[in-house]
Formats: sequence, C-alpha cells, structure tokens
Amino acid sequence: MAVTSMRAMATPKSKRRHGELLEAARTTFIRLGYFETHVADIVRAAGVSHGTFYTYFDSKSEVMRVLVSALADDFFEASTAEVARQATPLLTLEAGIRQFMHTYRDRVPMIRILDQAASAGGEFAEECLRIRARFSARLRAIIEAHPLTHPDGRPASSELAAYALGGMVDDFARGCYLLGHVVDEDAAVATIALIWASAFGFAGVSPGLDRGETVPVPG
Repeated sequence: MAVTSMRAMATPKSKRRHGELLEAARTTFIRLGYFETHVADIVRAAGVSHGTFYTYFDSKSEVMRVLVSALADDFFEASTAEVARQATPLLTLEAGIRQFMHTYRDRVPMIRILDQAASAGGEFAEECLRIRARFSARLRAIIEAHPLTHPDGRPASSELAAYALGGMVDDFARGCYLLGHVVDEDAAVATIALIWASAFGFAGVSPGLDRGETVPVPG
C-alpha cells in the first residue's frame, strides 16, 4: 500500500474514500477487464484526481491485490463457517458445500477478473494457489482425522486428497456459475456430499445411501 496510505486512512472520511476507490476499481475491472483497465479509468469512475488515487494505492495492481485478498477471505470464511445443523449429518455436510458454492456464485464477476489477471502468471496466479491452499488446509485437517488408505493398506496423502476433494467443489462451481454449465444444483451438491462422505469412509455410506441415514460429519 502507498506509504501515505496508513495516515490517509486515519479518519472516517479517508476510510470512506478508500472504500469508494476499491468499489470504483472493482466495477471498472468488471466492466473493462483487468488488462484493459488503467488508473485513469478508476479515478474517472470514482470522481477523484490521480493524486487522490496515489494517496491510497501505488498502482492498479495494488488495488487488485486488496480486492483479491478480500475475495480470498470470503472463500475461507465460507469454507470454515459453521452451518446450521440439519435433520441428518449428511444433510449438514450438503449445507456446508452449498454455502461454499453460493459464495462462488455470488462473486463470479470478480472471479472472472482474477482469472484474467492470473492468466499472465506472476503474483495473481500465485494468489489463486494461495486461495486453494487455504481451502485445502481445512480439508486436510478433516482428512487427517479420518485417514484414507489405498487398497493395499498404504496411507493416502492427506495433502493430495485435500486438493482433489477441494478441487471437485471448485470445478463444479466453476462449471456451473462461471462457464454456464446447466445442472440441477441440489442434485450436484447432494452428489458431491455423498462422494466426500464415501471418500472419508464414513460408516454406512454407500452408493445407495439414503440421505436420511445417520453418518458422522467432518468437523
């Protein structure tokens, strides 16, 4: 962040201006695309001077970093937040997966911009990996509490299992909400939850499991 930024944000007015610049940048990125957006476009949308912009941010990429950090926090919160306990544990697992998918759905415009920025590699590609790593760390803790094994008894890698299971949800959400693949959302969530429960080896879980049966929920 710009050197003068911490001083600039010391008052309610400056905090409000900081937020206005972030919102102007977000809407401009979505409207024009990351690479096509320039600082001049952001200040025009915010109705401020270039000098005001540089009081808070050093560059367009710094604004983007702040927006991506907020996006990452949203996803992490969605993946760790408690969900209301449902009638059965498997339905509770479904509720957690649906919560994450809806977080993705509601942020598709900004996710699309992050994809654009990440396509050139560099810091935003690394940020995408960090977002996935934070989500996977949560899953890894669950998997280590319910270790997976290969058919010959060898322990499976909890790190790889977390990336695989987390990637399943991410890819489903990407296909549905970003790419426009039409699926029955309830059926998709129920299927993912069943695959997760089966992968963790929860008692009573089988391809024919009725969602009213009792199974333990990771957490």
